[in-house]
Amino acid sequence: MDFLARREHTGKEILSKLKNRVESVELLKAEIDKLEEEGLIDNKRFAEQYIYSRSLRGYGPLRIEQELKQRGVNEDVSQPLMKDIDWATFAIEVLKKKTAGIFPDETKKILKIKKFMNYRGFNFNQIEEAFSSYKKT
Repeated sequence: MDFLARREHTGKEILSKLKNRVESVELLKAEIDKLEEEGLIDNKRFAEQYIYSRSLRGYGPLRIEQELKQRGVNEDVSQPLMKDIDWATFAIEVLKKKTAGIFPDETKKILKIKKFMNYRGFNFNQIEEAFSSYKKT
Protein backbone atom coordinates (compact mmCIF):
# COMPACT_ATOMS: atom_id res chain seq x y z
CA MET A 1 0.00 0.00 0.00
CA ASP A 2 2.94 2.33 0.63
CA PHE A 3 4.04 2.06 -3.01
CA LEU A 4 0.51 2.70 -4.26
CA ALA A 5 0.17 5.79 -2.07
CA ARG A 6 3.05 7.49 -3.90
CA ARG A 7 2.04 6.80 -7.52
CA GLU A 8 0.23 4.29 -9.71
CA HIS A 9 1.95 0.93 -10.20
CA THR A 10 1.26 -2.16 -12.24
CA GLY A 11 1.05 -5.59 -10.67
CA LYS A 12 4.33 -6.52 -12.33
CA GLU A 13 6.10 -3.52 -10.76
CA ILE A 14 4.80 -4.31 -7.29
CA LEU A 15 5.82 -7.95 -7.69
CA SER A 16 9.36 -7.07 -8.78
CA LYS A 17 9.78 -4.55 -5.95
CA LEU A 18 8.53 -6.84 -3.21
CA LYS A 19 9.50 -10.38 -4.26
CA ASN A 20 12.84 -10.24 -2.43
CA ARG A 21 11.23 -8.83 0.73
CA VAL A 22 8.61 -11.53 1.30
CA GLU A 23 8.84 -15.18 2.27
CA SER A 24 6.17 -16.44 -0.11
CA VAL A 25 5.96 -15.13 -3.67
CA GLU A 26 2.68 -17.02 -4.16
CA LEU A 27 1.11 -15.14 -1.25
CA LEU A 28 2.37 -11.86 -2.73
CA LYS A 29 0.81 -12.73 -6.10
CA ALA A 30 -2.48 -13.50 -4.37
CA GLU A 31 -2.40 -10.13 -2.59
CA ILE A 32 -1.64 -8.34 -5.87
CA ASP A 33 -4.59 -10.12 -7.51
CA LYS A 34 -6.81 -9.01 -4.63
CA LEU A 35 -5.63 -5.40 -5.04
CA GLU A 36 -6.40 -5.59 -8.76
CA GLU A 37 -9.90 -6.91 -8.04
CA GLU A 38 -10.49 -4.07 -5.56
CA GLY A 39 -9.35 -1.55 -8.17
CA LEU A 40 -6.34 -0.32 -6.25
CA ILE A 41 -4.02 -1.57 -8.99
CA ASP A 42 -5.35 -0.64 -12.41
CA ASN A 43 -3.18 -1.00 -15.52
CA LYS A 44 -5.38 1.32 -17.57
CA ARG A 45 -5.13 4.09 -14.98
CA PHE A 46 -1.38 3.53 -14.76
CA ALA A 47 -1.05 3.66 -18.56
CA GLU A 48 -3.03 6.91 -18.78
CA GLN A 49 -0.78 8.61 -16.25
CA TYR A 50 2.40 7.14 -17.74
CA ILE A 51 1.55 8.16 -21.30
CA TYR A 52 0.67 11.67 -20.15
CA SER A 53 3.84 12.20 -18.13
CA ARG A 54 6.23 10.67 -20.67
CA SER A 55 4.71 12.53 -23.62
CA LEU A 56 5.13 15.84 -21.77
CA ARG A 57 8.80 14.96 -21.25
CA GLY A 58 9.30 14.59 -25.01
CA TYR A 59 9.00 10.86 -25.56
CA GLY A 60 7.18 9.40 -28.55
CA PRO A 61 4.69 6.57 -28.91
CA LEU A 62 7.15 3.83 -29.85
CA ARG A 63 9.28 4.36 -26.76
CA ILE A 64 6.32 4.78 -24.43
CA GLU A 65 4.71 1.60 -25.78
CA GLN A 66 7.93 -0.33 -25.18
CA GLU A 67 8.24 1.00 -21.64
CA LEU A 68 4.62 0.09 -20.89
CA LYS A 69 5.23 -3.48 -22.09
CA GLN A 70 8.24 -3.73 -19.78
CA ARG A 71 6.03 -2.63 -16.89
CA GLY A 72 3.42 -5.26 -17.63
CA VAL A 73 0.76 -3.23 -19.44
CA ASN A 74 -0.92 -5.18 -22.23
CA GLU A 75 -1.18 -3.67 -25.73
CA ASP A 76 -4.96 -4.05 -25.56
CA VAL A 77 -4.94 -1.48 -22.76
CA SER A 78 -2.33 0.93 -24.10
CA GLN A 79 -3.14 1.07 -27.84
CA PRO A 80 -6.55 2.78 -27.53
CA LEU A 81 -5.05 5.38 -25.20
CA MET A 82 -2.18 6.10 -27.59
CA LYS A 83 -4.42 6.55 -30.65
CA ASP A 84 -6.12 9.65 -29.27
CA ILE A 85 -2.91 11.68 -28.99
CA ASP A 86 -1.54 13.97 -31.71
CA TRP A 87 2.06 12.76 -31.65
CA ALA A 88 3.14 15.11 -34.43
CA THR A 89 2.54 18.06 -32.10
CA PHE A 90 4.80 16.50 -29.49
CA ALA A 91 7.41 15.80 -32.17
CA ILE A 92 7.35 19.47 -33.19
CA GLU A 93 7.86 20.53 -29.57
CA VAL A 94 10.83 18.16 -29.19
CA LEU A 95 12.31 19.51 -32.44
CA LYS A 96 11.91 23.13 -31.29
CA LYS A 97 13.50 22.37 -27.95
CA LYS A 98 16.38 20.45 -29.51
CA THR A 99 17.17 23.13 -32.08
CA ALA A 100 16.63 26.05 -29.65
CA GLY A 101 14.50 27.83 -32.23
CA ILE A 102 17.16 27.84 -34.96
CA PHE A 103 16.53 25.42 -37.80
CA PRO A 104 19.70 23.46 -38.68
CA ASP A 105 21.03 23.99 -42.18
CA GLU A 106 23.62 21.21 -42.42
CA THR A 107 22.55 17.71 -43.42
CA LYS A 108 24.74 16.20 -40.72
CA LYS A 109 22.98 18.20 -37.99
CA ILE A 110 19.56 17.37 -39.40
CA LEU A 111 20.34 13.65 -39.43
CA LYS A 112 21.64 13.86 -35.87
CA ILE A 113 18.41 15.47 -34.71
CA LYS A 114 16.31 12.91 -36.62
CA LYS A 115 18.27 10.10 -34.98
CA PHE A 116 17.67 11.67 -31.57
CA MET A 117 13.94 11.96 -32.24
CA ASN A 118 13.83 8.34 -33.37
CA TYR A 119 15.60 7.34 -30.16
CA ARG A 120 12.94 9.28 -28.25
CA GLY A 121 10.29 7.07 -29.84
CA PHE A 122 8.91 9.00 -32.79
CA ASN A 123 8.38 7.18 -36.08
CA PHE A 124 9.58 8.37 -39.49
CA ASN A 125 6.29 10.00 -40.48
CA GLN A 126 6.04 11.99 -37.25
CA ILE A 127 9.64 13.17 -37.58
CA GLU A 128 9.18 14.21 -41.21
CA GLU A 129 5.92 15.97 -40.40
CA ALA A 130 7.63 17.86 -37.58
CA PHE A 131 10.48 18.95 -39.86
CA SER A 132 8.17 20.01 -42.67
CA SER A 133 5.89 22.04 -40.41
CA TYR A 134 8.89 23.54 -38.61
CA LYS A 135 10.37 24.75 -41.91
CA LYS A 136 7.12 26.55 -42.72
CA THR A 137 7.24 28.64 -39.57
